[in-house]
Amino acid sequence: MQLPTNSPDQIHAVNDDGLFMIWFYNLPTWLFALLTVLAFVSLALTGLFFIHRRINQGTFATLLDNGTVGWFFSGVTVLYGLLLGLLTVATWSNYTQSTGLASREAASIAVLYRDLAGYPLPQRVSLQNQLRVYTEFIVQKSWPLQRKGFIHDGESEELVRLHRSLMAFEPVTETTKIIHQEAIRTFNSMVEFRRLRAESISGSVPGVIWYVVLLGALFTLTFGYFFLVKDFWFHGLLISLLAAVIGLLIFLIAVLDHPYWGEVSVSPAAYQLVLDKVMQP
Repeated sequence: MQLPTNSPDQIHAVNDDGLFMIWFYNLPTWLFALLTVLAFVSLALTGLFFIHRRINQGTFATLLDNGTVGWFFSGVTVLYGLLLGLLTVATWSNYTQSTGLASREAASIAVLYRDLAGYPLPQRVSLQNQLRVYTEFIVQKSWPLQRKGFIHDGESEELVRLHRSLMAFEPVTETTKIIHQEAIRTFNSMVEFRRLRAESISGSVPGVIWYVVLLGALFTLTFGYFFLVKDFWFHGLLISLLAAVIGLLIFLIAVLDHPYWGEVSVSPAAYQLVLDKVMQP
């Protein structure tokens, strides 16, 4: 995987163990989905190729009954479908929470910008300019790197500069004291939202759950081999459809698992809206 062209001391991967997975998220969404489905269909057909003749033409066929196999197959698919459904809901909930988190962070930036409007000159212009630079940094530099699975350390540096300038201001009047206290409170909220966003970038479904999902897919497809279907191609069509559905669901879970990675990710539109509507010079 090609690393971004920024200085190596300014960026770092959010999770060194996930560098291989990041490669998939850098693919176009349609290609990611196609590769996932093809992987499951190919695996299912390969297994069927080696086992179909042995089951349908051997003595093992006399022991099999499609009704009995179908009963067990229904139980397995129901349990596995329930697992995929719950996991899809969980990842979608995480995705929507990440979207709301970005909106709240953008809202806190807008509130802080309004609070700084009450500062006297020249501190007002200086602080508002620094906040505008920080917001532009998020949209133009941090967000593109987030979608590739990296964090830009320059964002923290811009935030530290703003913090130093804000704390260096010494209010004189009672009005500016109240405004300064409110600005500090809003700034602390903004920092908290940023920290939560940084944690969400590296957050994902635990690896043990992925092991269960993949093993469950393998068991479900294996159960499909034990139906007595004389025609290999018809049996292959049925297995392929089942594998394609499983592949699509796992693709959906994988895409929603990292709400800040890839094309299907949280948009920086909330920050851009603050820049366009609130931070007009």
